[in-house]
Amino acid sequence: MKLRNPHLIKLAGWLGAGALRAWSSTLRCLTDTQGQQTDPWDPALQERYIYALWHESLLFLTTLRSVADVTALISRHADGELLAQVCRWFGVYTVRGSSGRGGVDAMEELLRLGKRTHLLVAPDGPLGPRRQVKRGLIYLASWTGISIVPLGVGFHRAWRLNSWDRMALPKPWSTVTCVVGPIIRVP
Repeated sequence: MKLRNPHLIKLAGWLGAGALRAWSSTLRCLTDTQGQQTDPWDPALQERYIYALWHESLLFLTTLRSVADVTALISRHADGELLAQVCRWFGVYTVRGSSGRGGVDAMEELLRLGKRTHLLVAPDGPLGPRRQVKRGLIYLASWTGISIVPLGVGFHRAWRLNSWDRMALPKPWSTVTCVVGPIIRVP
């Protein structure tokens, strides 16, 4: 069932955020930055980054607590609106757009925000194919001059949805590990 009513979507976002907050409080979250100064939780971090993680790991957003503001790129589809409402309750700003709808406007907004906030994108986009980087991430890094930090999210125990991205839902009281890849600087 797809939610279309804006009031129901807001209510579902509020309820979903509460459920995810309770759920994520049972998770043990580990971060391995590989010795790099890229951890958004570090108050000494001055540089802003574009954090890239696969679409299947978007629920990891609920554990992202950054000292600096974080802005996530989310599609304009109905499912994206629900995710945007959930992000709002977690203090993650959103810019709406994708390669199919509103991409140019979203890119302009990200260019404007890039120096003030960290950016968070799913490089395999809202429709896939799964785990294949689309060129929008490279364009964004090049135009903003902001380096890309790839994030790999692993789940000790998780359920996988039967969707194109095989969305991961970590089981309660399991461990979520985020491994940071080498910084990618795009000329």
